[in-house]
Amino acid sequence: MLLSLTSLFFSALIAATILPGASELLFTQQLLQYPEAWLWLWLAVSSGNALGGAITFYMGVGIGHLGQQWHWAKRLGMRPPSRALMARVQRYGSWSLLFTWLPVIGDGLCLAAGILGWSRWRSLLLIALGKAARYAAIVWLVGG
Repeated sequence: MLLSLTSLFFSALIAATILPGASELLFTQQLLQYPEAWLWLWLAVSSGNALGGAITFYMGVGIGHLGQQWHWAKRLGMRPPSRALMARVQRYGSWSLLFTWLPVIGDGLCLAAGILGWSRWRSLLLIALGKAARYAAIVWLVGG
């Protein structure tokens, strides 16, 4: 069981950064295999995914410190979030971080929040809530 929790944590961590991952599939498989441990599985996957979102947020903070010209970020092979996404994030404010569970868009939201210099604690809390809600929905759908 410890191996399951550890692999779930790291799968979710990797999936929440800019690297692709399929933590939902592993989580679902683990829920089906260990339905009685749904709470522990949910805590492992949620905390891993929230930590990955925090890493992406702090990458944004670092990029924001590098300046809006993206000179160093481009050297690292990173692309800035689109102007439309940045405008939308600013328009809806930090509450948009509840949607960090969305594929592709979620990573951009975390990154944009860091670039914009939003409150770290509020941002990290909303990121964690959004990520945890996604996995709670999977628990509910699987019937855990």
